[in-house]
Amino acid sequence: MPEDPYTGRTTGRRANAVPAALLEDRRRHLTDYLLPATVILAGVLVVVAGGFVISHLGQDDTSAQLPQPQPPALPDVPLDPPPASQFPIPLESDTPTPTPTTTTPSARPTTTPPSRKERPTPFPGSVSVTRAGIAGLVDLGAEGTRDWVHWGQEGTFSLERKSGGGFAILEGAPTAPRFRHGLSPQRFQWDGGSPVEHSDGTPTGIRTCDKGNGFTLSAPAGTTSRTLKLYVGAVAARGKLTARLSTGGPVGTATFTQSGNNLGTTAYVITYRAPKAGKLNLTWTTDASFDDDCGGVALEAATLR
Repeated sequence: MPEDPYTGRTTGRRANAVPAALLEDRRRHLTDYLLPATVILAGVLVVVAGGFVISHLGQDDTSAQLPQPQPPALPDVPLDPPPASQFPIPLESDTPTPTPTTTTPSARPTTTPPSRKERPTPFPGSVSVTRAGIAGLVDLGAEGTRDWVHWGQEGTFSLERKSGGGFAILEGAPTAPRFRHGLSPQRFQWDGGSPVEHSDGTPTGIRTCDKGNGFTLSAPAGTTSRTLKLYVGAVAARGKLTARLSTGGPVGTATFTQSGNNLGTTAYVITYRAPKAGKLNLTWTTDASFDDDCGGVALEAATLR
């Protein structure tokens, strides 16, 4: 069959037939195109898959960096203490804890004063007054080892005393009226007196009249116990004795009554002790008078030991 000069194809009934060589060329050219395309497609898929993985990893990192939501704040509510059974139990340590030591300086030690309740109560002093009988003959020198005094041997204002007594017993200022008497049923004797050196026994003394009048005496007091014995009397009167310390403290009192007009006598023993140096002050006064003429108290002698 004739060929077309322009296309090289055979004209006529079998003009459409393709030569075998040309078909092989066409197949070879298709293979050349499909292989590179497949490689390119695989590379694209790898890139897409890698981007997908990287995208997810970035999302995970971002979610890890975002702050987690916090629960809403609640007001402070005190919690009940845990039961005793849940308290932590301290465990013994293998290493003993050293005991701290203190060093006392060599300065003068200080003492803490005791509290008010622990402080001892200060001694206020003591005064005791008791009544005693009188012997018929009283030896003033033997009884008054420290000092002794007698009133009225020589006159209304006379006073006889121990020569070496140091004037321990003193009479206060005399009160009026004041009289000498010789009515005592007892006798008083002494040796070594002044201004009268000796007496075998005298019933003399002094007295006063009316309520409120009397005599005052004093004697030294200290922290050692001492005893003063006072010889007194009354005529138609009630006498009152009061003994008190100049340092304060207790007071001793006693009374003696003589209703008749004869002189009645008695002796008082005063035992006393003071918290410090001071004096024992005595008053012997007419507390009541039963005779308008001259009812009152009398004073004879006193001894101190």
